This record gives sequence, structure tokens and C-alpha cells, in this order.
Amino acid sequence: MLSKFQSHIKSNYSFLLKQRFILCCSGGVDSVVLLHLFKSMTTDFVVAHCNYNLRKDFSNTDEQFVKDLCEKENLKFYSKSFDALKIKKKLKKSTQVVARELRYEFFEDLSKKNNINYILTAHHMNDSMESFFINLSRGSGIDGLIGIPENNGKILRPFINFEKTEILKYAKKNKIKWREDASNQSNIYLRNKIRNELVPLLNSLEGNFTKNFQKSIRYLKLSNLLIYDKIEELMKEYISYDKNDILINIKKLNSSAHKEAFLYYLLRNYGFNDWDKILLLDQAERGKKIYSNTHILFKSFEKLVLRKKIQNNVVEITLDKPSKEIKFGNSSTIRFQSAETVSKNKANLISVDFNKLLFPLKLRNVKNGDYFFPIGMVGKKKVVKFLKDRKINSVDKFNKLVLVNGDDEIIWVVGMRLDRRFSVSGGSKKIIDIKIDND
Repeated sequence: MLSKFQSHIKSNYSFLLKQRFILCCSGGVDSVVLLHLFKSMTTDFVVAHCNYNLRKDFSNTDEQFVKDLCEKENLKFYSKSFDALKIKKKLKKSTQVVARELRYEFFEDLSKKNNINYILTAHHMNDSMESFFINLSRGSGIDGLIGIPENNGKILRPFINFEKTEILKYAKKNKIKWREDASNQSNIYLRNKIRNELVPLLNSLEGNFTKNFQKSIRYLKLSNLLIYDKIEELMKEYISYDKNDILINIKKLNSSAHKEAFLYYLLRNYGFNDWDKILLLDQAERGKKIYSNTHILFKSFEKLVLRKKIQNNVVEITLDKPSKEIKFGNSSTIRFQSAETVSKNKANLISVDFNKLLFPLKLRNVKNGDYFFPIGMVGKKKVVKFLKDRKINSVDKFNKLVLVNGDDEIIWVVGMRLDRRFSVSGGSKKIIDIKIDND
């Protein structure tokens, strides 16, 4: 195995022999063998270990084992201790998910502090096989079925094409010591159940199952490359952008035979999984919304809009008297200034009859039920209908602001239209300009 591994590194990871990297070591046979193999090629790496404190004294003994190994091999050792059960209870996630998040956060932090570009883990072919069946049981797409990625940016897994039997055989032949985690024999976790029961059964039914599985993964990866090429092509055709929003053209989407596949590949990265509702969203009434933990997808006219979920920008400011300027939001300012003549109404500037104002005024978000008398139009109009006519979508309309008089009458749909009841007439004795600046 040594010559096979060395050849693999020289062919695919030669850059690791020229710069430092982090090797993650739990003390188990896989990571200990990886450490020994790399030690035969380079000494320019550091070792990182996570102690989750899940197995009482055994967790501390594992940590001490790795520390002693590093001292023996003259390698820099880093470790971090976590109260994983306490964190699990707080986050309400599974133990394995919490452990994974904790260790990668630690590894990432360690790489930044030490200016190290690559983090190596000892995941092997059997780990990838277990992930295949776990994801299969959860209804995964091809990405989940191709197993654990060999190269995931700065996370590298040089063992991913090696079988567990090879690693064990090498360890025993070279009398390498390691720590055995007794929890690996427990079938409490789905991964262990697959490892201890399903995979041995499959190997007994088909003697070359593991090797054939490796071939299948390779073919799936090749197929996935073609899919991504096609999705990239469709992205250029179906998608446009408006600031941070992703806009999907409904007409083009519905004319395609690839609609379902396209939406799946686009939206899964944003946490969406309610595919039945998503596929019908383009036919739903305007304003219909679907949420993930991080994003919102909604219909707006002839587009589906994908937007990062943010807290509504709630504005509620009382203006006791005209001030030179009042700041609100992140970078906006409202200014009042006396004027001799009527300014031409603009999106951000209106002239009003000062004597029609009843203080305190209020600057706030649009509400259902708001109405005003738009200048240049006949009669009154609901503000939400006015916004809808101007193609302001249902998600954005309640972030729009109105300036409200002391008697609760709307003076201005800010940045859009003055209420004609407050416009300057021939009998107006005092004119005031109200201006919104977005700095």
C-alpha cells in the first residue's frame, strides 16, 4: 500500500509535498495510517484533534494518544475540547451533525491562524459507500449518491479511493498502534448500522461489491459533470439578476422539458425541499411564497424571485416638528426645508403646503388598509393597489414607507407619489420641501 499511496500523492497531490497542511487525526486506524504514510513523504504538516467528551475518560485517552504520537514523530499538535452533548441540546441537532460542524469550524479556524491552505481527512471508500446509502435513504439526488467528495476546496481526502481492508492490512503488517472507538460497533447510529450490517450482507451476495461500487461512483461523477454543464447552459437562458435577487423567467421555464431538473439543481443549494409546492408555484397567484431556512421563493408577475431571507425593515419614526434632517434605516435621511417656490415633484422630493401639516408627523411602513389621493389621479386609491400597479411585489410592498399627517392622513408614498390634498395651491402661504436622501 505504501508505494500505491506515494504514487497517488505524487500524481494527484504533489502540491502537498511543497507546502504545509493540516492532517486531522482522531486516533483511529484510518487517520493514524494516513499520518504514518505522509510521514514517509514529508514532515511539513501539523496534526489536529477534536475531543468531543462523548465517551468519558476514553475521549481524553484518545486525545493523549494522538498527542503522544505527534511528540514521537516530532509533529506540531493542536487539539480542542468540546462539550458536544451540551451543544447538541442547545442546537437541537444530532450528535453526528454537531460533531461534524464543530470539527470543521475548528479546522477552518486553525488553518486561518496558521496560514495553511489545505485540511486533510482520512475518509476512505467505505465511508463514501456508507454516505451513499444514508443519502439514498433520505431521497438524495446524484450529488448525494456520488459519496464524499475527494476534493472540496481546501478539504482534501486522499484516502477516498482506498478500501478499509487495505488500511487495516497495512496497519497490522507494520504493527501500527491505534485507538478503537467502541461506539463504532453500536448500531444506534444509521452509519454504523449500514457499516456493520448492510455492507457485509452486500459483500456476501456479490464478492466484488466494493470494487463495483467504486466503478459506479466513477460513472455517476462523470454523468454529473454533464448535468452541471447543461444546468449552467440553462442558467444563462432562464435567469437574470436584480441586485441580490435571482429572477427566473416563468415563460421560458414552462416551455422547457428540463423544468423540474433545473429547479431542483438551482434551489437545493438554498435549502428548499418542498418540491411539489415549488413546481406549482409558477401557476399560483402572484405573491405566493415558499420559505427555506435561509431564503424565500415567491412569484412576482412573470418571474419567480429567489431572495435571501432578511428581517423586514421596520420603520416607525415620529416627527414632532420640522427638523433640518432626521436619519433612519441604514443610510437614509429625511430633510425639511422652507421654499419660496414649488419644486418640481420628483421621486425623492415633494413640495407641500406647510399649513396643512399637523404635527407630529409619522414615517412608517405601508399597512393593509392605507389609502391616499394620488396627485395626478382621480379619487382615492389603496396604497397596496397603487404599489401593485407599479409592479412592486408582495414581499417588498410592506417595506415601502409612507409619511403620515397628525390626523393619520397619508401625505406621501415616499419616493413615489404625493397625496394631492397636501399639494401647494394658489392660496398657500408657506411652502416646505420634503426630501429623502439615500446616502
